[in-house]
Amino acid sequence: MMPRLPDLIRRFAVRPTALLLLLIFGTACATYQTARVEDLPSQQRVRMRLAPEELARHISFASGNQGFINGRFVEFNGDSATFLLTSPTAHSQVRLPVESIVALERKDASHTRSILLTTALVGGVATLAYLGFEGNESSDLNTDDDLTDQLVPGIRIVIPIGR
Repeated sequence: MMPRLPDLIRRFAVRPTALLLLLIFGTACATYQTARVEDLPSQQRVRMRLAPEELARHISFASGNQGFINGRFVEFNGDSATFLLTSPTAHSQVRLPVESIVALERKDASHTRSILLTTALVGGVATLAYLGFEGNESSDLNTDDDLTDQLVPGIRIVIPIGR
């Protein structure tokens, strides 16, 4: 006898959940590609690794333990380039010598990854909704029991109203 589809989904629910988490954390909606300062268009988002002495001047904009600095390219002036450096708490427009930029990567939107991530999220929510609302067909209702199912709120939101 072939198992029913809901039984198969329940039996292998760990695999789709693990796949969904892998898709969420393993895919990003942007990709980074190595670039040269001369080839960047204005307002291009970038991340860069700077020489140690230049990094020390802009350490407040460094993200992570690899010392990347995020920002936007503004303009190129021969031996220097202007960037708008950003962090979660601040931003600053600075002129950096080109030789102090050790590595430069441009950030480009990845539409394919965005579509895959959105599809995975919607599919995961639909699967959870299907499994949650299906119920168990083999359970008998106990009509003698006077207890009724009650909705117990998991989150309670209180909105204070002034007098």
